[in-house]
Parts: sequence; C-alpha cells; structure tokens
Amino acid sequence: MAYRDSIKPANLMSAVRLLLTAVLLSSGLLLHAADAADPAEGFNHFSTGFPLTGRHEFIDCSSCHLSGQFAGTPLECYLCHNGVRAQGKHPQHLPSSQFCDDCHTDYTWLDARFDHLDVRGACLSCHNNTVAIGKSPSHILSTDTCEDCHNTITFTPVVRVDHISVIGVCSSCHNGVIATGKPADHIPTSEECNFCHTTTTWSGAIDPNATP
Repeated sequence: MAYRDSIKPANLMSAVRLLLTAVLLSSGLLLHAADAADPAEGFNHFSTGFPLTGRHEFIDCSSCHLSGQFAGTPLECYLCHNGVRAQGKHPQHLPSSQFCDDCHTDYTWLDARFDHLDVRGACLSCHNNTVAIGKSPSHILSTDTCEDCHNTITFTPVVRVDHISVIGVCSSCHNGVIATGKPADHIPTSEECNFCHTTTTWSGAIDPNATP
C-alpha cells in the first residue's frame, strides 16, 4: 500500500487546516512586522495637530521622529529647527523671536514675510541697506531711530516727523521741496525757522526782538 493511500480523508483535511492556519499566522506576523516597521502607513498625521504640508510632506519620518520615538515630538518650529534636530537660524539671522512661522512658511524659508512684532532690536540692525533697505542718499539729516518718523506698515508717506530725531538746521528740510518752507508773503529774514517758530506749530510765531 502506498503512503498516500494510508492517509484517510479526515486526516488529510486536518493537515490542510493546519497548513492554512500556519500560513495565516505567518501572514499576520508579517503584516504586524510591516506595521511596526512603518507605523506612519495609513496614519492621519492631522490628528496630531501638526498636518504634513509643504516641505514636511516629503521628508522621511525619521527626520523628525528620532530613534523611532513618535510620542512627544515637538510641534513648535523652533524646537525642531534648532540646529540639532533640523536646520535652525543661521548666525546672520536678524534678531527675532523663536516663532519661525510668523515670517516663514513650510514651503520655503526664502522670501520671508516679516512680522515686525517678532523682530528684536533697533530698526537699523536690519534697515542698513545691507540686510534690508535703509536710508536713501536723499534722506533728511536725522538720527538712526527710524520709528520716530516711520512705521512698520510703510515707510512712505511719513505722516509724523519727530523733530527730536532731525539733525541740522530747519531750512535743510523746510525749503519748499522736502517740506513746507517760507510762503511768498513771509516777512524778509535770514534767521532760521526756529528763531520764531517751534516744532509744534508754525502759527503763532514769536518775535524774539519784540519789546515786552
């Protein structure tokens, strides 16, 4: 009698069941191993409060999740972009807060949109015609305290001039070109404006030569 003839149908079915069970168990273990190796597969990253947009969409998980650690990964830009986990501020970066996304986007670092609320230091630290546009050659003589006359929305037009920051004589600006100068019917005088006028108002000029 051949060996296969000695296997009864019941025994054959049991063997098939055992084989199928072994295959299924092996498949399950392989799938589990695959899930463990790639836990991000099918994972909705939006649920973490940090959706993967821009450049973050294309980087490898291990670039942010160091040593396979997923829990506790920082959500704030500067906690990753600190020069250790990821590229951070370079030494020439202007003085600013740590909130990168107030000026930068996750699509590119370049062409930053400046939020001056996050900028630290004096205007001149950036507006020096090297880092950012500064005084033009035709700018009136003044100190370097830009905010005394300008605001962070626009440099022009200047709507308020703080004369404390103006250097030089009045007529260097009040010449009818840069700023209002003497009207045609002004009394003849060679004195500077502040001899009779104040920086608060033109009208109500005082004649210092008048007898009390």
